[in-house]
Formats: sequence, structure tokens, C-alpha cells
Amino acid sequence: MQPLSEKMQHNHPVINIRNLGKRFGRHQVLKGIDFQVFAGQVVVIIGPSGSGKSTFLRCCNGLEHAEEGDIEICGSQLINQGKMLPDLELNALRKNVGMVFQSFNLFPHLNVLNNI
Repeated sequence: MQPLSEKMQHNHPVINIRNLGKRFGRHQVLKGIDFQVFAGQVVVIIGPSGSGKSTFLRCCNGLEHAEEGDIEICGSQLINQGKMLPDLELNALRKNVGMVFQSFNLFPHLNVLNNI
């Protein structure tokens, strides 16, 4: 995986999503989502409750498996035509890409470092 600084120099999107699709049973939550974020951009994802915002973000981090489409994060192909990156490579990618959960629920008896 190339360092993020190299991707920024080439004006390559740090997040590149094409035709993303996700189902829960017969209910299609995400359909045909295309999305790009370039280095330095600030992006907000808004919508009503139940519209798929959290599912979309969970797919971007590999916490949910999208059955359709492609997700590329910092030059690494997370999902390729609905096939997830192998676990070992997924864990390596997660070392470089973070996510803050909507309800992150820290352990009150631990300090900041131990909560990480």
C-alpha cells in the first residue's frame, strides 16, 4: 500500500466507491452508490434515520460486507465486485484507516489509552 502522502500528491481519491450495494435479506439498503473523497476534502453524510448512513460507513470500514460494487481506501481495494479483502489484508488496512463510531461507549473505569 502506498503512503497516503503519495496519493495526495497525485490527486487520487483517498476513498473511491463505485456501484456499492448492500442487502439485509430481501431489503436493499444501499443501491448503486458512487462516492469519492479527495485528500483535504471535508464530507458530511446526512439523511433521515434508517436511510443507510451507518451501513454505508460500516461497509467503508469492512465491518459490513457489501454484496455489490467496489471500495478502494487509500489505494487498497477493500471490496472488488462484491468480494471482500482477505482478513489479514483487511486488518493491515485498518491499522492505517480509522473510524469513530456513532455511539462509541468508552469504558468508564479505563483511561483514554486503555480505551483504545
